[in-house]
Amino acid sequence: MEKKLPKIVTTTVIMFTFSLTAFSQITDKRVSQKNVSENGLPSSIIFNESASYKDSDSRKVFQDQLGLKENQSFAKIRTETDKDGYTHEKFQLYNQGIKVEFANYSLHYKSGKLVSMNGEYYDLENVETTPKLSTDEAFNKAISQIGAKQYLWETPLDAKEMNYEKPKGELVLLPAMEDQGQKRTRDNVRLAYKFDIYATNPVSRGDVYIDAITGKVLFYNATIKHLGKYSHGKSKATSIDHSKASSSSKVAIVAANAATRYSGTQVIQTTLSGSSYRLADATRGLGINTFNMQKGTSYTAAVNFTDADNNWTAAEYANTNKDNGALDAHWGAEKTYDYWSSVHGRNSFDNAGTIIKSYVHYSNAYDNAYWNGSVMTYGDGSGTYFDILTSIDVAGHEIGHAICSYTANLAYQKESGAMNEAFSDIWGACIEYFAAPTKSIWLIGEDIERRSGHAALRSMSNPNAEGQPDTYGGTYWINPNCTPTESNDYCGVHTNSGVLNHWFYILAVGKTGTNDIGNAYNVTGITIDKAAKIAYRLESVYLTANSTFANARTSGIQSAIDLYGAGSAEVIATTNAFYAVGVGAAYSSSTDTTAPTAPASLAASGTTGTTTNLSWTASTDNVAVTGYNIYQGTTLKGSSTTTTYAVTGLSALTAYSFSVKAKDAAGNLSASSNTVNITTTAATVTYCTSQGNSAADERIGKVVFGTINNTSTGTTGYENYTAVSTNAARGTAYTITITPSWTSSVYSEGYAVFIDYNQDGDFADSGETVWTKATSTTTPVTGTITIPATATLGTTRVRVSMKYNGIPTSCESFSYGQVEDYSINITASGAITNEEIAAGLVETTETSSFALYPNPVADELNVSFLNNTGYTFRIVNTLGQQIITGELSGSPIDVSALNTGVYIIELNNGSKKIVKKFVKK
Repeated sequence: MEKKLPKIVTTTVIMFTFSLTAFSQITDKRVSQKNVSENGLPSSIIFNESASYKDSDSRKVFQDQLGLKENQSFAKIRTETDKDGYTHEKFQLYNQGIKVEFANYSLHYKSGKLVSMNGEYYDLENVETTPKLSTDEAFNKAISQIGAKQYLWETPLDAKEMNYEKPKGELVLLPAMEDQGQKRTRDNVRLAYKFDIYATNPVSRGDVYIDAITGKVLFYNATIKHLGKYSHGKSKATSIDHSKASSSSKVAIVAANAATRYSGTQVIQTTLSGSSYRLADATRGLGINTFNMQKGTSYTAAVNFTDADNNWTAAEYANTNKDNGALDAHWGAEKTYDYWSSVHGRNSFDNAGTIIKSYVHYSNAYDNAYWNGSVMTYGDGSGTYFDILTSIDVAGHEIGHAICSYTANLAYQKESGAMNEAFSDIWGACIEYFAAPTKSIWLIGEDIERRSGHAALRSMSNPNAEGQPDTYGGTYWINPNCTPTESNDYCGVHTNSGVLNHWFYILAVGKTGTNDIGNAYNVTGITIDKAAKIAYRLESVYLTANSTFANARTSGIQSAIDLYGAGSAEVIATTNAFYAVGVGAAYSSSTDTTAPTAPASLAASGTTGTTTNLSWTASTDNVAVTGYNIYQGTTLKGSSTTTTYAVTGLSALTAYSFSVKAKDAAGNLSASSNTVNITTTAATVTYCTSQGNSAADERIGKVVFGTINNTSTGTTGYENYTAVSTNAARGTAYTITITPSWTSSVYSEGYAVFIDYNQDGDFADSGETVWTKATSTTTPVTGTITIPATATLGTTRVRVSMKYNGIPTSCESFSYGQVEDYSINITASGAITNEEIAAGLVETTETSSFALYPNPVADELNVSFLNNTGYTFRIVNTLGQQIITGELSGSPIDVSALNTGVYIIELNNGSKKIVKKFVKK
């Protein structure tokens, strides 16, 4: 967070806060709703079903609806089709061949038919198009206004790294309004030169607009947007020049464990270059790279963070230099990419896969982070204000500014600037929820906060707690009707953002209360996932550069209608959440009291150990059914806008009952559907995948462990030998021997063995990485594995992994080597003197003191024997998979949910074990 930003306009600055002020009287029968801005021209139009505009009629649409003149034209700049079947065409307005800045209009089609249009339009007259200043004269005035000591173009190598050139100036028409609330006239524009000025001392970047007639500074639109308004004032020796990579040996993209500063150990993607690994991920878009600026300010002097064994541990990186913060930055950029890709179908910030670069250790004790239009830059923090600014929500926030630049491009001042900041906070929260849901989702910057008396930089759930308004015009609200400068935070963009932040929080989780302007509200939350879809559509489809909070309300409601239907619970919540923060009226429904008909034919299918799928016949209503409530017993489980619902989070071998009720826009609920009863199946364990992508040069030739003595002939990167097993007793040490096999050249290999001791389906728990060996050409390699006394009894999985030039982790795919899975039956200490059976367990010989009946069994299995206190039981199938566990209580064991087949019951009191087969009818 830098103390000095560019010296901004001391004269009157042009203001761009245009409010949606009125509905226009509709005379066109093709139009169902028309909203107008302060200049009396349409800001949005919604068409009737009868409208006949097709996707080839754009010129006619603009002429009919906007009154486009002969000397004006709209040039198409982008076409996108979303996941909901809409096509969006975005246009730029030109007047006499000169671009009208911020004048974008979008047409929205579905099935080839125009359904709505929105944007900013100016019906210009008497426009001056001949400049009196030369480009050089205007440029000098722009430089004088910024007043920096140094500019990026003065260091050509750094400029090239940022893909930046000394600005030549672009002649544009800049819409202007001299004072907030003054009605803009048709010719109220200025012919202006636009310069992208990137200063490096002090740091700033933004577009400076110079009046081409008078030379006045008209507007400054910041490109570099810092994390907050608060401001003030050795790396690993293995670092290498980030512009070079070794080509003398294998180069591969691999997964690695990274001990981040703020989010624990996370899996990241790295690149093997020569003999070291660097923070470079080529699996997402065109790449995600993280560099070390070594406390300097030159991007070309930055180097790679590298690691010799690709195990980025706290012992190496949790140092006084805060190098583990770089691991947060790299992981944060990866998870930000993943969020946008998997949730919104967006390929990087520009939707074209552009590389995401993060530069860490910028300057000395620099208390800020920012997106500069090209890359991410992170300061280390002073410790007094902030720690190193690389937490997951900060990464999501800053890259969120890049998303905004490529979508709404909200001007960085007044209400549009406040929403620009708010959307970045919204995406920071969503990405934190996506990547690390146990964190404080609704606090922004809580991990980096070091200021006394502050829990975080901002709070979305309680903006007042950090000095922000939770109501438009309420406590802490900054009047945006001011001249925007750096010193007033461009009329409060980092403060007034709290209003849209709180809107999103209320929409996601719900809230009841009375706001600062006396409005009592009660909003039912729709979940963060649905709220995010509405917010993204609002930003990417409807908002334009100079949108206001009023525009956001209108467009937010339309976004909810597009996604969930008119009158839906989501539309009601969106409307009422805006009302809760003081923007617009509450949702108004009719006096309808007629409930929908009850859903019929409720059925369940595809039931597993944790899920089931419900479906039913649609209800009818006198107006419209807006959705369905799903009940588990008498408890509300969830809701659906369709006639299906996927139930998750169930427990294995447990009985459940479900029912459904329909609802309408007025809140009327139907009678209940029929009740459907299900019993979940036995739990199944699915292990993560791990493999070598090529076993052509090296693979595992033989594994010896206990009674396992397996010579492998498999040539794929993964081999499933779970049918090969051995017994192993608690507290006993066993030798493992792994023999590598090389096709020709001998390569250096690393090894690791993993055992799922607690049988929870992963190798991530403490002690489950049971043996590793650093890279070597030794053959064979041997080690000792001791089964802990706490290991769960029974059959579990063993993973043996061999990787070229590095120690493998349990769930990674790597370039060269092989992974093999085996089984191990963990037994109690002491010998068991009974015969072995197929499942690797030991069956007790029938005696008069022990009885298992009936056998075969249909529903209830009885167990009877002397001295049966303190026994637990578990039932496994013939593959060794655990099905049921419990304590022996004297009551029959319910096996009614088991499928027909042969099973094994094992009884264990810690010192003695009894095992017996039985048949389920």
